[in-house]
Amino acid sequence: MTDTDDSYFEDIYRLATDPWGFDTRWYEQRKHALTIAALPERRYRRGVEAGCANGALTTLLAGRCDELYSFDIIESVVERATRRLQRHPHVTVVQARLPEFWPSGTGDLVVWSEVAYYLSDVSADLAILGLERWLDLSGTLVAVHYTGSTDYPRRGRDIAPWLDRVPFLERGTTLVDDDFELGVWRRCR
Repeated sequence: MTDTDDSYFEDIYRLATDPWGFDTRWYEQRKHALTIAALPERRYRRGVEAGCANGALTTLLAGRCDELYSFDIIESVVERATRRLQRHPHVTVVQARLPEFWPSGTGDLVVWSEVAYYLSDVSADLAILGLERWLDLSGTLVAVHYTGSTDYPRRGRDIAPWLDRVPFLERGTTLVDDDFELGVWRRCR
């Protein structure tokens, strides 16, 4: 398996500014609301969100985090998200990629919404190593992925079982929808 090439995302965003309908589709709005509702803590000290796209979910996460780092790989998308989030000075949006980017220090919230299925086996292993270094004890990982048919390196329905095998994570919440699966894990050691 290989990581999804950047040109895939560049082509998608060249054709539309909101290709997945984060701001218009009920599926996305509902999934984002359920993601926020599944967070077990009222507030988080430091969070990181991979693949922030246009910042729709980031805006909701901003209300729950004292400090939030969000990132995406496409420059125009990062610029769009930065503009959207400029009224949230505690949010930093950068151009970067998973698994390489982790903010300095540690934090207590990691959000992987519709991103982990783009990782190759090697990148998935690196993402777990980064998660282990960055996520505080008792910190939260939220992963939510579309479970329908795709041509990505991984299937959405394979993400939760993969995370269940990570020895330092313990699943606390599971929501299985017709179209996506949402899971919440705690760092247990």
